[in-house]
Amino acid sequence: MHFAMMSLISPRGALAGALLLVACPGAFAQSAYITQVSPHAPVIEAIQAAQPTQTVPVSQYGPNQTAFVPTPELTQPRNGNVASTLQIGSFNRVYQSQSGGGNFSNVGIVGGNSNNVGVWQGGRDLSNLALINMQGFTVDVLQPPGAAPINMLIARLPNGGLLIKR
Repeated sequence: MHFAMMSLISPRGALAGALLLVACPGAFAQSAYITQVSPHAPVIEAIQAAQPTQTVPVSQYGPNQTAFVPTPELTQPRNGNVASTLQIGSFNRVYQSQSGGGNFSNVGIVGGNSNNVGVWQGGRDLSNLALINMQGFTVDVLQPPGAAPINMLIARLPNGGLLIKR
């Protein structure tokens, strides 16, 4: 079957369609970037000075506007607590709890699986813990406010031995 297009569209319908097309506002997509940190968060000056200013486009359409949005690594928390985790392996679980202020906790699990690490800090504490090639190991670090720093390496050696370096 063959229909002629001119017979289906009347001049009045074409005019109404053109008016609707002109009257509708343009549709714009949202930015592909996700804001993770408030732009008003304090920034560590030493890192900010070393890094070039990072700009993120606000909109893909219209005038090019950019805004500085610091990444989570470049911001300094308000209470001074920092908890970082590196996990390379499978089924590892890390829980870090910090109360008070001035806590720093760094946990690394490299080449292991099914490990459990818990860090509880009360205030003004420092802990660095690394597990290397461990399987099914559980470590808990409990630090009351102002406790001595903990720097510990626990590794399974190639000969099957266990190395605990404190």
